Amino acid sequence: MERNDNLQHNTMRRLQHMLFTSHRYAHEFQHAYQTLLRYPNTPDAVVRLHILPGQASSVYASPTSDEVAVILPGDGTAPERRDVVLRLRSERNALTRIDDGHPAYAPLHYVLLFPHGTNGWHRDLYHVAAPGSLDITPTRVSQTEFYAFRLHTHIGEYPAIHRGGRLFQQYIVDMWASADQTRLSYLRHNQKKLRATLYSGLEDWVRSDETHDLNQLGMRTVLPSSFIGGPRSMQQRYQDAMAIARYFGTVDLFITMTTNPDWVEIQRELLPGQTSYDRPDLVARVFKMKLQQLLDDLYKHKVFGRVLGYVYVIEFQKRGLPHSHILLMLDRNYTLRTPSDIDSCISAQWPDPELQPLLFDTIKSCMVHGPCGNANPNSPCMKNGTCSKLYPKPFQPVTSVAEDGYPLYMRSNDG
Repeated sequence: MERNDNLQHNTMRRLQHMLFTSHRYAHEFQHAYQTLLRYPNTPDAVVRLHILPGQASSVYASPTSDEVAVILPGDGTAPERRDVVLRLRSERNALTRIDDGHPAYAPLHYVLLFPHGTNGWHRDLYHVAAPGSLDITPTRVSQTEFYAFRLHTHIGEYPAIHRGGRLFQQYIVDMWASADQTRLSYLRHNQKKLRATLYSGLEDWVRSDETHDLNQLGMRTVLPSSFIGGPRSMQQRYQDAMAIARYFGTVDLFITMTTNPDWVEIQRELLPGQTSYDRPDLVARVFKMKLQQLLDDLYKHKVFGRVLGYVYVIEFQKRGLPHSHILLMLDRNYTLRTPSDIDSCISAQWPDPELQPLLFDTIKSCMVHGPCGNANPNSPCMKNGTCSKLYPKPFQPVTSVAEDGYPLYMRSNDG
């Protein structure tokens, strides 16, 4: 209440009473505020984000929206797990550390999301065999499996975590970082199983462009290509993509698909009072299904003709919305060779608002650049007084192909 003057005292008192009566761990450990009362002059810690000099590009810029992120302390060399430090009521000076692999970590860290103290993931959690199943060998439940289950709504269960707002986002980010650290810890302690000795670590290190300091030479932890996001994984995917392009030829179509938070599939599943920003799990799930449908339309249903190969990548914007870039390589019989072929697939003009009202509204709300230039010099696309995306584009009476092979789309001067 002292740190947040916008909270209602009566509401906070009711929440505190609820936790004392319902939370399974409330009476075992001392609450943080009770401990802080003994240290009234403890200063508050402040964290600020600063852009490093020379890195003011859009890649390193501060987030454009007020979103949740995770800050992991340390230099990355020690695989320390995050933990909660608890003071037992029965032992005044005894401190207990509970890491993120303990069942009490989540209910003690996110008490309002789990008001009954519902246990979280722990290392001794196993799958239960389905009735009549012949496979009776128990297998462990991974962190990602457990939290994927937890992020779904369940019939007969009040969606407390989905009502958490920013706290729900923090829970998602925290648990994903915990799962990633668990994978890294496993890889670090199982290098022999991964045949790390087959990698020429010392030879690679000597041949690298790094400044060599023999005092820093030690055991190198190898991330296999199965670790998503690691350097070997990224390199392998890059090599696969280049091999596909080399075998099937040049790319014919570059397609971008971006999440629209106003999609009806998202809006109808939101709880009362929620916006799409409150449900990143729902946004990602709907995007994945729509992306898969788009890929099926392109590859299986042959919207643009027979597809020989395709490559795609999924990225997240700074405002948290996923989008995908798709590269298509078409059969030579369906390649876009002439301006009329291009006009049959791609248009850079306004659709007719009377004949195609839905398409017109979509283009107007989602695919109009600007305003920028003199009308809005503070637009994010403005660099050195001009639009970095080269808008407004010059009018084109007909579609043509430039010398560099890129098409110049027809843009009629229709006012």
